[in-house]
Amino acid sequence: MKKYHGHWLKRARLERELTQSDIAGDRFTKQYVSMVEKGYVKLSNNAIKYIRRKLKLPKDYFDTGLYNDEKERLDELVIKIDSLSDSYNYDEAEKKVAEALKISKDAKNDDYINLFSVKLARVLIETKKLNKSETLLNKTNKYFIEEKDFKNLSYSYYWTGVLYMLKEKYTDSLFMFNKVIEQNSKLKRKKDLSVNARATAKIAQIYRETENYKGAKEKYEEAAKLAEKSKDDYIIAMTYWGYSRLLQREGEYEKAISYCNKAAPIYKRLKYERQYLKINNNLANLYYYLNDYDNTINLANKTISLLEDKGYEEQLAYALLFRSKAKKEKNLLEEAESDIKRSIVLLKKIEDKRELAVAYMTKGLIYEKKKEYDNTILSFNKAIDIFKELEEPAFINSAYSEIIRFYKDIGKSDKALEYTEYWINYAKRIKF
Repeated sequence: MKKYHGHWLKRARLERELTQSDIAGDRFTKQYVSMVEKGYVKLSNNAIKYIRRKLKLPKDYFDTGLYNDEKERLDELVIKIDSLSDSYNYDEAEKKVAEALKISKDAKNDDYINLFSVKLARVLIETKKLNKSETLLNKTNKYFIEEKDFKNLSYSYYWTGVLYMLKEKYTDSLFMFNKVIEQNSKLKRKKDLSVNARATAKIAQIYRETENYKGAKEKYEEAAKLAEKSKDDYIIAMTYWGYSRLLQREGEYEKAISYCNKAAPIYKRLKYERQYLKINNNLANLYYYLNDYDNTINLANKTISLLEDKGYEEQLAYALLFRSKAKKEKNLLEEAESDIKRSIVLLKKIEDKRELAVAYMTKGLIYEKKKEYDNTILSFNKAIDIFKELEEPAFINSAYSEIIRFYKDIGKSDKALEYTEYWINYAKRIKF
């Protein structure tokens, strides 16, 4: 890290309300002190020792620019910000980052400035401010490369990889996550297995999203072993949670439930409420796939009761959706309709269009059971319009199939044929 002797000397002098002559004493000239503060010359080792003793500065002050209490606070903030970010408390995390950056910039400590810039980039990524985060990460990557700080470079590369994932630049993202593991291997001391576990889990997630399920399974198993070796409970839970989602994609619902049940108590013990509620919701959905509607309703009830006063609108919307689907299957149609209407309002508010379309399909199926056929087809068509907007062929095909089945069931073969033609015409225009 660059040594800012002039800035650090002036900072210490002004805080003690001393003049340059006071610092010079009978040891130096005032002009020498002035030249140091202006950056024209650097302090010699003897001058550093003399001034450090005279001003009662920490031993490493002219290496870091920090007082002991400032360094202690920054180290506390490193842990606090990570904890807040891991628990989705991004507003508070951003406030703590702002505090840390102020201390670091006042001290002109480039190491801490770049470290907390990465933490700010993470908050910006999690709150979907991707361009701002990319600008920060480009700077921090460059800084840590120049400093050969492989530990923090791994950390910066990791969030660059996450950024590329969100931009669906999967090739670039895979490159960055592999660089994380490569840079971490350069550490002379013990490697940070938790960073390797995170990167490996993200590689698995990319494979899952791109439907390379075999590769995803191998990487999740590798990530789980690394996480367990690292003894980092948060990473262990994150890996179990990711693996359960892969198993769900493959239709292995009971096995997915077992991994959810491994992750849930860890998040609960760590008091990461949002992740715990998220898994609870996913468990409700998994039980729905297994036709265990009572368990789905019980889990959704539990989540909803915890969420009503929390303001976690996303998870509340999903819990209401899952409960509505299960109540529809149990013919509790009025309750199902009430839940789905509430869910739709929230899904519109949080702008989750895919789940909004799923909710409209569910609403249509509820109206079908209630024999309100005009409302049924209206809801189905709303779902198809959203799926088309999102360019989701698999969901569109499923929706058209449901509409055709619906018209056949109520004896309107002409309408079933009409929608079959719509479906065929749509299929001709898209590329699978």
